Amino acid sequence: MGWWPMMGCPLRTRAQLGARVGDFVDPTRFSAFLEMHIEQGPVLDLAGEAIGVVTGIVGLRQLQVTIMGQQNHAGTTPMAHRRDAFSVAASIATALPDRFANIVTPQSVWTIGQIALHPGAASVVPGRATFSLQWRDIESDRLDRMEAAIMALLDDIAASSGCEVTATRLRHDLSPMPMDVGLQAILSKAADTVAPGRWRAMPSGALHDASNLAVLMPVGMVFVPSIGGISHAFEEDTHQADLITGLAVLADAAARIG
Repeated sequence: MGWWPMMGCPLRTRAQLGARVGDFVDPTRFSAFLEMHIEQGPVLDLAGEAIGVVTGIVGLRQLQVTIMGQQNHAGTTPMAHRRDAFSVAASIATALPDRFANIVTPQSVWTIGQIALHPGAASVVPGRATFSLQWRDIESDRLDRMEAAIMALLDDIAASSGCEVTATRLRHDLSPMPMDVGLQAILSKAADTVAPGRWRAMPSGALHDASNLAVLMPVGMVFVPSIGGISHAFEEDTHQADLITGLAVLADAAARIG
């Protein structure tokens, strides 16, 4: 019986597609889950390659860091006597690369994507700064070591600045999720057939449906290039020819599974 390749859907038979299901679908009905997605990064586009066979999806951790300084007048408070919460936050941000230097790889990432100052007035030294700090990596051990470096930095900054620095977990930790080895091999053969010499194996720095389904069934993913490596912006786009190539790889892989 043949299989249908579907973007972001489990492989299933025609009969299964037509069957009615209850609130929960039995995962044993499915042989595998194959997902095609834009890379959301620059690697494939810069290399002029058409396909990325995903080896695993990174883990993610996130903290909310709060600095309590001293709110005061911006014109009358000498610089040497300030406990400026924003300056402390900036010190943390600029110190992170050095603290991570002997821990991270070129694929490790960290981001301060949100920051809020209180009271948020132009003529007031900020008394409180709150920001998010997120880090991602494909190795759980490296995530642990990055977290240890972050906490040590926060302790050091609190001691040197005279400000209170606290960190609160913003979300549940997400563990790295490897893709099924057998499906990686099948997708690699399909990529070599459809786009010989124009594909690579690579981790995913973004989170995907495949990560959730990996606990239920074998999962595999392929990436197609993002133009200019842009994602989460209005300029995000992918060439139609690359989308077609990705679909051809999915179809070839599905045929090999079937």
